[in-house]
Parts: sequence; C-alpha cells; structure tokens
Amino acid sequence: MYLHLVEASHESKMLQCQKSDFMQAVEHSQQCFIAQQYCQHDFLYFNYSILSYCWLNGSIMTTLIVSGFVGYLVYNGISEVIKEYLIPSLEAVKVRFEVSEIMAGVTLLAFGNGAGDVLTALVASSYPGGIDYNIGATMGAGFFLCSIGVYLITKTSKSQIKMDPIHFWRNVGFQIISIFVIMVFGVIGQISYFSSISLTVLYLILVSLVYYQERDKILKSRKDNMGERVQTVNEAKFDLEIAQKFDDMKLIYFWDKKSEMELAAKPVKWLTPLIRLNYVSGDTRVKMLANKFRSAVKLTMANMESQKQKWERLSFHEKVRAVIIYPLQMILKFTLPKPQEDQFDKNQAIIFPIPGSAFFVSVVFSFPPWWVYFLALMCGFGISIFINTTTPTQRSPPKYFFYIQLYCILGSLVWIFFLSGLLIDFLQFWAIITELNKTYLGFSLIAMGNVLPDCITLISLAEEGYAIMALNGIYFGQMFTNLIGFSLAFLKQNFVNSGPIKFNLFSIIDIEQNAFKLMVILAAFLNLLFTLIMVIRNHYIISRFIAKILSIFYAIFFILSSSSAFYHAWVKK
Repeated sequence: MYLHLVEASHESKMLQCQKSDFMQAVEHSQQCFIAQQYCQHDFLYFNYSILSYCWLNGSIMTTLIVSGFVGYLVYNGISEVIKEYLIPSLEAVKVRFEVSEIMAGVTLLAFGNGAGDVLTALVASSYPGGIDYNIGATMGAGFFLCSIGVYLITKTSKSQIKMDPIHFWRNVGFQIISIFVIMVFGVIGQISYFSSISLTVLYLILVSLVYYQERDKILKSRKDNMGERVQTVNEAKFDLEIAQKFDDMKLIYFWDKKSEMELAAKPVKWLTPLIRLNYVSGDTRVKMLANKFRSAVKLTMANMESQKQKWERLSFHEKVRAVIIYPLQMILKFTLPKPQEDQFDKNQAIIFPIPGSAFFVSVVFSFPPWWVYFLALMCGFGISIFINTTTPTQRSPPKYFFYIQLYCILGSLVWIFFLSGLLIDFLQFWAIITELNKTYLGFSLIAMGNVLPDCITLISLAEEGYAIMALNGIYFGQMFTNLIGFSLAFLKQNFVNSGPIKFNLFSIIDIEQNAFKLMVILAAFLNLLFTLIMVIRNHYIISRFIAKILSIFYAIFFILSSSSAFYHAWVKK
C-alpha cells in the first residue's frame, strides 16, 4: 500500500536518474523507487543505484566500500582473463601459423594487450555519453603509457635506450597521425561509416608497412624456425626411446623431509599414463613436446616449490588479491578451457562447455528467451560428450586441441566484454553521484586501471634488458587501441543511429561540454609531438631526462584536469 502511494507521488514529476532527484527524495523508499524506475536504462548489466538506495539505504560510505570492492574485482578479473587465457591462446595461434615475432607484436600481441581497452570502448558506446568515456579511457591510457610508462622503462633499464630511426618515426609518427585523424573528424563535426572504417584501414596500412620494412627479418625468422624443427625431430627420436622405457613411470626428484641435509631421488608412480609423444616431421608441436618431456625428467629440487612456500613469498597486496580473485578464478575455470597443453585436464575439459554455453549466450544475446538457453546447453552437452569420447587419457590433450584454444580466445573476449560492462556500470553510477565529467572518469579511472598491469610488464621487460621491446609494445598497443577501438565504437554508433554521429569537438556552442575531450586529445597529441622532437634532437636516444619531462607534463595535466573536474562538479554548480 505504501509503495503505491510513493509511486503515485512521484509519477506526476519529471524525474531523472541524477543526483539532484535523489537528494530531493527524503525517504529511502522514494530514492529506491527512482533507482528502480528511472535508472534502469542507464546501466547495462548491474544497476549500482539499486545497490546504493535499495540495498544499502542510501549510505554513500557503504556504497563506496562495496562498489570499490566490485570495481577492484572487475579490474583484476579483466587482467586475469587476458593474462591466463587470452594471451596464451594467441601465442598458440602464433606457433600454429608460424607468425614471426615482429608481425606478432603488431597483430596478435597488440590484440592481446589492447583487447580490454577495445572491448571497453565498444561496450561504452552503448551508454549515454559513451564517446566521452571512449575518448577519456583510450586517449588517457595512451597518454599515461607514453609518459609515465616511458619514464618507468628508462628508470628501470640498465643501459642506454637508442631507437632505430625508421622504427621510431613509424611508431611515434603513426600515433600522431591516428590522433590527428580523430581531430579532423572533430573539425568536420560528424563521423560517418566511411570515417569509422578509415581508422581500421589506417591500422592495416601500419601492418603492411611493418611487413614491408621487416620482410627480410621475417623470412629469415621462418628459415631459422624450419632449421630448428628439423633439428628437433632428430632430438625427438632419442627422447622417444627414453619415453618408451619409462612407459607409465616418470622420475621426479623431491625433497625428503626426513633428511634435511640431502636430496632423495625416488621414482613416483603417476596416476595417469605418460603422455605419448607422437613426433611427426614438420609438426610445429615437436619442439614444445620434446622440451616438455625433458623438463619433466630433469625436474629437481631447485625448481620444485610447495604451495605453502609460494604463498609465503607473496606480498601482502598479492595475498589480498589472491583471496579476492579466487572465486572469479573458479568461475573462469568452469567456463573456459586452460589454453596450455601441459595444464590440460580431461575432467575440466568436459565440464566447461555446459556452464560456458549458458554464460556466453547470456552476455552475447543479453539474457535471451529460454529456448536459446536450451539450444546452447544442448550444444554444450554435445561438445562435452565429444571431448570425453575423443580424449585418450586424463592429461593428454586431444589432437584437435588447437580448436579448443580458438574457443578459449572467443570465450575470453566474451568475458572481457561482460567485465567491461560491469566496469562501465560502476563508472556510470559514480558519474551520476559525483556529477564528475565522464571524460575525466574515463582517463582517471578506466585508463589507469587498464594500464597498471601493462606497467608491471614494462618494468619486467626493461629489467631483463628488453627496453626497446617494451617501448614498441607501448606504441603498437596504443595504435591498435586508438585505431581499432575507436573504429569499432564509432561504427557501432553509426549502426545504432542509422547514419553519421555528431562529433563537434571544436564547436563554440558545445565548448564547455567538449572541454575535457579537447584537453585529453590535445595533451596526448602534444606529448607525442614533444617526444618526437626531443628524441630526434637527442640522436634517437630516449634519456631519463626526456622521460622525466614527459612524466612531469602528465602530472601537471592530471592535476589541472582534476581541479577543473571537481570545480565544475562541486563548486560551480
């Protein structure tokens, strides 16, 4: 009865899902009604306003803690899917089709590193003001990596970083061109189908240019791979003889806890038969299988470590993350197959298609009718039965394992799409509550959350002496995100609007609305232009001094933009 009275009192007003309407509602039940009736279309997967005003009685502090936990889980979930499932699957594609390291860097690895950003941009285009999120997140991520990321690489690298002039012009030049093209769209005032597709064409031109410049190295790399395969086939004959002698037994060296002063070598009976090594001349799996067998035979105490020891070595943050991410890891385990052959488990392989099929249709078709779920589950049962009947042993992957890895790529993309939706829902709620600019939220929260795992990888590469590889990864990854990410997002908007979309970046009338988009685009453009000029003047050496200036420029930009965002949201209004 009371609920009907509340509804009646609010239906006569023109309410919207905005902070002022929530503040004017005195009762929590009134706020809950607004969240349920007027905020539903502002969220894709999860209505955080219901969480705050219906479940948590409007407590902003409790909402901050709970939603912050969810946001942390989503950020780590995207990182987990990319690291544990997507990138290993892409590496399997690289091996299968013998893609060179150079071409893999600009195609497969760029796709692996940029998939999260691209899908986030694609999901964000479904929201009101989605282009603001896209500009902020994509340009913000590139700006961060091309300044703070470069600084971290130069600081960590133990040697001087001297870039090849042709490579440097190509990498930084295409970055500048991609941003310049987007600014041209802003001058034109709209983005058509042709404009959206032209960004993809520009990326294809980059891939063709890389192939043309590196074709001699690519052909040489393929010849070297052929030579290694011939040598590996000869080595495999010896390995096969050893494997036949061991039959169902593997030799493992382990620490005898009764005697702490000596290593005891004891044969251990495995629960499953030894993986049969089928060596076929020309098979790309030969080297991997041979190395796998030799590693198993030569296993020693030096590379054996108990789970307890691994846990004790983790930092406090890593332990907290492991506990928080564990439930999601279990869910991923039952919806995606492990892409590494040495981690194949028949029991897990026959389970994942059933819950995976139900989850995938839920995300792709946005919770379809029951008959779609029925067809998906029947398909999942069929895949499960097929894997069960065609897999010989518990630990040996089937001959068609590559197609399971392809399934893992598609499944990873669906998971990233879903988690990106939850992430945008999270930001959408805080854009409503704080009234902060969406572009600012994009380059402050989304961008930083996406690039922090990349920064850890960059530091690791620089420490190992691969600073130039890390820098190439920055530029290639961001070019993929800028060109393919914007292309897909704009193209989706074109189809939704059945025509060109408005993009008046330099319009005087909309200058206040576009101020933050202009700031981040121009800042990213000037940062790259400054990098190009300074590195050329320094004879293509990226010094710590140059990187420090870039990081200071980013810090000044971030402070000024944050001050402006909070002023317009909390003071000016």
